[in-house]
Amino acid sequence: MQAFIKYLSQFPHFKSNLIDDVKPFLSVVHLEAGAYFLREGKVSKQIAFIEEGLVRLYYLHDGNEVTTCFCKENSITCSYRSMITKTPSDLSIQAIEPCSLIVFSYEALQSLYAKELFWQQVGRLASENEYLNTVCHNRFLSDLSATERYQQILEEDSDLLQRVSLSHLASYMQVAPETLSRIRKKISRT
Repeated sequence: MQAFIKYLSQFPHFKSNLIDDVKPFLSVVHLEAGAYFLREGKVSKQIAFIEEGLVRLYYLHDGNEVTTCFCKENSITCSYRSMITKTPSDLSIQAIEPCSLIVFSYEALQSLYAKELFWQQVGRLASENEYLNTVCHNRFLSDLSATERYQQILEEDSDLLQRVSLSHLASYMQVAPETLSRIRKKISRT
C-alpha cells in the first residue's frame, strides 16, 4: 500500500486523508508469472496499480502476439478502451513475473470522481500518461530502425532486458526473434 500512496502523492492537491476515501474500494490481487489480469474478449472492469512485478499488454494479429506495452512497478494498467466503452477488450494483460496488484473498479473510480476533484486529476493525468505512452511507442516503431529500437531500450530501459523473454521483446519491437538475436550479437561485438 505504501507504493500506491507514494504514487498518489505525486499528483497535485494530494492530501493524506484522501487515502481513506479510496481504501474501501481497493483489493490486492497476486498473480503468478503467466497468469492473466485480463484476457482478450473480456470487458475490462478493473484498474490495477502494479505494486510489484511486471505485466505485458498484447493482442493477436494473424495468430501472432504483438506486445504493445510492458508495465512495471509503480504504474497503472488496464484496457482503457474496453473499460471506457464497456466493450470486449482486444488486449490481454499477462503477468511476466509474479505480481502484486492493488485493484479497484471503474465504478469505484467514477464514485471517487464525484466525491473529490483530486480523483478527477488522477484519472485525467493517468489517462494522459497512457496516451503519451501509446504515442511514444507508435513513434518508436515508425521512426526507428530495429537496431535503433534495441539501442533505445538499452539506453532508456535496460533492466527490461533482464526481465522479459527475447520473444516478448521481439514482439514489442515488432521484429522476428531471429532478427533480434542478430541485432544483439551485432551490438555486443561493438
